[in-house]
Amino acid sequence: MVKFPYVEEYSLFEQVEVRCAEELLREYNDFYLYNKTQYNDIFRRAPISSDDDEVLDEKTEEELKAKAELNAKQATEHFIKLFGSKDFAESSLVGLKISWYDLQQILLDEYRKKTPAQQSAMNDIAPRLHSFASTLLFAEYFITKLTKMHKNNNDSEKCRQLNEKLDKTKPLIKDFFTKVITALSENPRLRVPEYAKSKNALAKLKTVEGIIDYCEQSFQLS
Repeated sequence: MVKFPYVEEYSLFEQVEVRCAEELLREYNDFYLYNKTQYNDIFRRAPISSDDDEVLDEKTEEELKAKAELNAKQATEHFIKLFGSKDFAESSLVGLKISWYDLQQILLDEYRKKTPAQQSAMNDIAPRLHSFASTLLFAEYFITKLTKMHKNNNDSEKCRQLNEKLDKTKPLIKDFFTKVITALSENPRLRVPEYAKSKNALAKLKTVEGIIDYCEQSFQLS
């Protein structure tokens, strides 16, 4: 199994038990909701201070508060953009266990230093994790879809031919996504499509050929 930064466990090409998925989803929600609130609270505190302990006039104080409100809004929106994707939540179904504790320690240090959201280490970490989560979801989706396309009517020559094609295609898809995961682990800048935003396109794929074309066109290994 390919090692990936800040990832402890994951399941490839299959879903995990419901109880496990629920626990992983709870861990993600705790991390996400806590830090979304933290960004809002920390940057909302206006830096009300001045040189030589000079008392701020009312207008200046209001300007600082307005700036703090804007900073809080922008920081919160930035965090939501990084970690608010449905892919993180849905990846609990494929057993993606992220080391939220390690990420939390990084964020706590940044909170103490009041590191601007645009300079957070999460700007590099979150997109990589997002791409990894999305890839796991795509991989499971396609293997499950190909499995469901199997026909039970073995007396039909057409069905037998389809089943043979499916049996040959599944190993190819597994090999393909294993290579995508390896590429993601080796290339920090590599990105993949967002699974949650691709569902309409996925639903339109009705043939083996369509699935293969979609994978080849949507995922780059370099």
